[in-house]
Amino acid sequence: MRAVVVLNCLLVLCCVGCGSASEKPVPAGGKVTLKGKPVEGAMVTFTNKKGGRSASGKTEADGSFKLSSINTNDGAVPGEFLVTISKQEAKGGGSADVDISKGYGENYGKMMGAAAGGSMAKVLTETIPAKYADPTQSGLAKSVVKGEENNFLFDL
Repeated sequence: MRAVVVLNCLLVLCCVGCGSASEKPVPAGGKVTLKGKPVEGAMVTFTNKKGGRSASGKTEADGSFKLSSINTNDGAVPGEFLVTISKQEAKGGGSADVDISKGYGENYGKMMGAAAGGSMAKVLTETIPAKYADPTQSGLAKSVVKGEENNFLFDL
């Protein structure tokens, strides 16, 4: 019985250690442009190189974004990151986003069918060069540093 209690205590300690309470996000964001023009609606993802917490944000009309990792717009945990940038639209135009607050939209059925069949590529297309959506090809890497501005410009 004592061994069970000790094992349970160890399990709790290990779980508490996951996510490390000492890892606090710092403000981070930036701007995405394509050939000098702002990119609206792109998803910017910072993937931690060491497997730690990642962060992401969506660009506004002026191309600016704020990263979120634990809470909205809280930034990113300091570290080294591979960066991907993706903007997808429904083939034939329109947004790839599904906002159910406004109804399901004209492309919802197509997207759900494609998702079920494992082929979202049939209904979605990248509107910026696809290499930026692949961490092995994007060539984008950034460091988030505590105490620094962490304002990144990505001119694609």
